[in-house]
Amino acid sequence: MGRFREDQRRPGRRRKASPKARSAPHAVDTRRGRNAAARPAQHSMKAARVRHLLEGIGAPEPAPFKPDSFQLEALAALEHEDVLVTAPTGSGKTWIAREEIRRLLAAGRRAWYTSPLKALTNSKYQEFSDEFGPENVGILTGDRKENPEAPLIVGTTEIYRNQLFDALRGGREVRADLVVLDEAHYLADEERGHVWEEAIILTPPRVRLLLLSATVGNASEIAAWIAEVRNVKCGVVTRPGTRPVPLRAAFLYPDGAITPLFDENDKLNLEILHYLQTANARAPFNRSIEAERRGLKLNMPEMPPATLLAALNSYNLLPAIVFLPTRRRCDEAAAEAALARTNEPAERREARRALMREFAAQHPEVRHHRHWEMVVRGGAASHHAGHIPSWKLLVERLMSAGLLDAIFATATVAAGVDYPARTVVFTGVEARTGNGWRQLTASEFQQMTGRAGRRGRDRVGFVVAAPGLHQNPQRVAALLRAAPDPLESRFRATYTTLLNLLDAYGSFAHVREIVERSFVHREAARRIAGLQQERDQCARRIRERLDQAGCRLPIEAARGLERLASARAHLIEDAPQTRAEAIMRWLDEVVVPGRIISLGRSRRRLVFVTERGGPNIAGIREDGRRASLALDRVGRVYARIYPLAARHREAAFDDVRQGRNAALQEPRLSDARAVESAAIGLINDRIDAVIAGSGSQSEPAETCARALWSVVSDAEELEIIERRAESLRAEVWRPFERRARVLHHFAYLDLQAERVTERGRWLADLRLDRPLLVGEALEGGLFARLDVPRFAGLMAALAADEDRDYGELPLDDALVTALARFEEIAYRVATEEWKEEIEPTPEVNFSAAATAARWAEGTRWEDLVRETRAEEGDLVRMLSRTGESLLQIAGLRDAHTAAARTAAIAAAAILREPVRSEEVL
Repeated sequence: MGRFREDQRRPGRRRKASPKARSAPHAVDTRRGRNAAARPAQHSMKAARVRHLLEGIGAPEPAPFKPDSFQLEALAALEHEDVLVTAPTGSGKTWIAREEIRRLLAAGRRAWYTSPLKALTNSKYQEFSDEFGPENVGILTGDRKENPEAPLIVGTTEIYRNQLFDALRGGREVRADLVVLDEAHYLADEERGHVWEEAIILTPPRVRLLLLSATVGNASEIAAWIAEVRNVKCGVVTRPGTRPVPLRAAFLYPDGAITPLFDENDKLNLEILHYLQTANARAPFNRSIEAERRGLKLNMPEMPPATLLAALNSYNLLPAIVFLPTRRRCDEAAAEAALARTNEPAERREARRALMREFAAQHPEVRHHRHWEMVVRGGAASHHAGHIPSWKLLVERLMSAGLLDAIFATATVAAGVDYPARTVVFTGVEARTGNGWRQLTASEFQQMTGRAGRRGRDRVGFVVAAPGLHQNPQRVAALLRAAPDPLESRFRATYTTLLNLLDAYGSFAHVREIVERSFVHREAARRIAGLQQERDQCARRIRERLDQAGCRLPIEAARGLERLASARAHLIEDAPQTRAEAIMRWLDEVVVPGRIISLGRSRRRLVFVTERGGPNIAGIREDGRRASLALDRVGRVYARIYPLAARHREAAFDDVRQGRNAALQEPRLSDARAVESAAIGLINDRIDAVIAGSGSQSEPAETCARALWSVVSDAEELEIIERRAESLRAEVWRPFERRARVLHHFAYLDLQAERVTERGRWLADLRLDRPLLVGEALEGGLFARLDVPRFAGLMAALAADEDRDYGELPLDDALVTALARFEEIAYRVATEEWKEEIEPTPEVNFSAAATAARWAEGTRWEDLVRETRAEEGDLVRMLSRTGESLLQIAGLRDAHTAAARTAAIAAAAILREPVRSEEVL
């Protein structure tokens, strides 16, 4: 029923729909005892709903391009202000950037186009080179540098931020008149979001910013923050109405029948709810509809991939991107689909083969990919981070050329890749993480559904909820209707940021001012402003009461009285009330490691204290046995404190037995109270002095004293408010202070002089992960003594994800020694970080070290993959990051000449095909 096809471009693909697939399962009707006479009408209604769901499938009529009003609005606004564009994927956000860049280049001006992903950066570089001419476009990434003087630079956001650092430290401005921040929602990325904030804060106000994103739930708030920190108006431009390609949602039954996900009232289709209830047989029929809408899951096995594609094809819903939760399942599904799809026209297979051979001529590593024949034969492929970048690029080109019917992909395909399909399919709405499973967020889901519907090639796009073990149509419906998630700041302190800003600005006060312009501090500033209002109200109440009493005293007099009264109250509260309490306080002070204590009042059971943990004591008895006891079991404490080394213990015991070490005198209750009493007396004198001086010619001291005591509670509230405000002010800055103390300890900056030292300046140039560890290894000469493979191996151990397995290749003795020495350095750094309450850096990855060393020795790629059994995409990513880190060290030619020379050679050994085919810097 309602199987619409707008063309017959794929001969041999048309199949007659099975009767079973023509409607929802009959159990839905018969379970409730509906009579047979009603069924034809019900089937007719279902058929009408499905026809309405599927009508209009096909390509729109060719028409000349006409920019949308929001695109023109954004271009006009860029003439005089920053602009944040929020519009669905495929709406034409890049067109705005391209046209503004065209205008600037024609005027002889310059632009930067940044993206968070290398794949997207490389794609935009090629696109802009074709558009504006290769002579006008350059690219800068961590491992690629071409035509850097071009008027248009395409690069990663990190590289642009680094250029800002360099410009600030060199006393010059970045060479750009426009900066485009594509995929601006990465501001909320946990690991890298701080880079976006730093780029926004540090870009000079004269440079226009254009931010592009499909998923920003709090666009007005982000724009207001940008305007505040840059002192330049930032407008928000949103595409009005629906997507350029309307999106429809459907539910696919296990038997291949399809139905709209939403009913005529835009609520979850009751037909689906009834089916779920019947299929699961776990919910009573009298359950409320709203409860049903929230709580039922399909809980059925995933539909076989070939069956899924056949069902989609029968409704003309191909090509499709099928999102699956794991890499392995993507590969398995693509293989299963390819093996079962044997009726593809030969000419389409040959078109795929021709494109793949042409691509392999430039990227020979893909020719031996294990999925080569599968893709040629079946027209389906998998796409995930486990594949090498060149293979993923080939899959993307096949999809864009219309030569694939389906891609089985993980959620990462949704980020920064421009090859939408007619349909996206979900078998569940959960994502797998290193800590288990979690629900997809609204923004993640909308990034994925943004691939549905190709502008200029589809009149409508589709989202299909297909059978799966964790399928939840209610959740799919909720995510489709949800607004994008608001962006949250991920601003954080890093050694690199601190060193670069301090070197540029020359004072902690100026660096703190920059830090307090971060988006995360905006919320703190809002709360501080609220506290300031509360403070002002308290101050007014105090002033009014003092004035009513005729006391012309400053508010500080009330605050001073409150502080004195508060201190007196604490002393009274803390004073011991019994002799036992006084002794316990005394024991807590004097029982320290290195002292001898006795259990009971005699000298017969002595213990040498080795550790204290609150009320618990650990030590060694005279016979060498370990002892653990509570503080209240201590009888006597002896005066002398001995070194903790074992050789001093016998002498300590002997001194007590021979009377050379006397027991400390226990305090009397009166003595313990006397200390507090003396302090309380001093405070009382100060309070009397304040009261005595509170009078005036018109009012006696007694009246003003009463007035002062009446506002003590308000003064206390004033103190609390100010402490809270100061704590909020310090919240963002405190992590930088802690890192500054660590850098001072290792002589990379001078705290007192507030300056970066000479060694700190070259460390500021190391824009890589864990710069302090690398800096200490360089200073210790570790890298200078390593050959190329071991140098590469050590850097790989640092650059790799700590929990990723890169194989089990053996480590040779030289590399083991280098890693052991590095771990000693890491321990020293971690010790200082621990003191400052900084979470130490993750452990190094030994498997990455062995793998990178083998690759740097010149082994072939296919041999490395076979020996490690690691996924190629993981290997490429780890080796690419290793190469980028090596290039950073290679730049330290003046500070560390020998290490820089070896690092440059190691980078060339690592950054070779297929890790990277471009010329190394």
